[in-house]
Amino acid sequence: MSSTAVPAAPAIDELLADLALQTRRLRIAAWVAGGVGLPAAAVVAGLPDNVWIGQLLSGAVILATALGHHLAVRPLWRLRRAPVLAPLSPAGFVTAASPRSLAAPAYLLAIAGYAWGVGAHGAEFGALLLAVLMGLRPARVVLTPGAVLVRRFRTRRVPWAQLSGVRVTSSGLADELSLAVDVPGRGLGTVRAPLHPLDVDPAFLVHLLRHYAAVPEDRTAIGAPAELARRRRDYLAAPGPAVDPVTDPGLEPAAAVP
Repeated sequence: MSSTAVPAAPAIDELLADLALQTRRLRIAAWVAGGVGLPAAAVVAGLPDNVWIGQLLSGAVILATALGHHLAVRPLWRLRRAPVLAPLSPAGFVTAASPRSLAAPAYLLAIAGYAWGVGAHGAEFGALLLAVLMGLRPARVVLTPGAVLVRRFRTRRVPWAQLSGVRVTSSGLADELSLAVDVPGRGLGTVRAPLHPLDVDPAFLVHLLRHYAAVPEDRTAIGAPAELARRRRDYLAAPGPAVDPVTDPGLEPAAAVP
């Protein structure tokens, strides 16, 4: 046997288990860090008689919460977004939340603690509510047999029959998934999803969306790990260098779906 054989890619079950474990650990770490930062910022904000000193000390606690959380989860930080989504019951593929997105509740809880300490209860409630919303309802893109779902604070549903183009655009500050939608009687529109809250390879996500838009018969298998493994294998085996939809200026939207 040749010693230069290319190692086999990890099995899909192994990749999904790793993704689930990392997501769970990052979520726990964020809530633990925020749970420590909230009372600490509140206590520090109420200690000094000088309000400016209290604000500076509370700001230092918030920064310390962010730094401590970042250092604690650094070994888990996904430096390269993997070409994999997670199966979603009863039938779907869903993007995982990025480490940056999962860290948001920790910072918001520390900010809520500062607001509590200075008596700004409206801001405290707002920060707590936002922390809960971002922790329980992170941004995500879901592929189902009938439609693409784009969730931020609300969910936009794009039926496959109305999906006429897929691309990734960059504003210079953030990359964004753009779905061209052709709604009967209303004309063309665009549904956008920022990519920074998502832990997914943008090129793989575009590959999946374009495949299912062009091959309707494969949509019935969406949600099955075996189907995800097939799509991932096809993506990795594509001839030539993989197209980066973020940096490739020549990438055009997919052809209109019949």
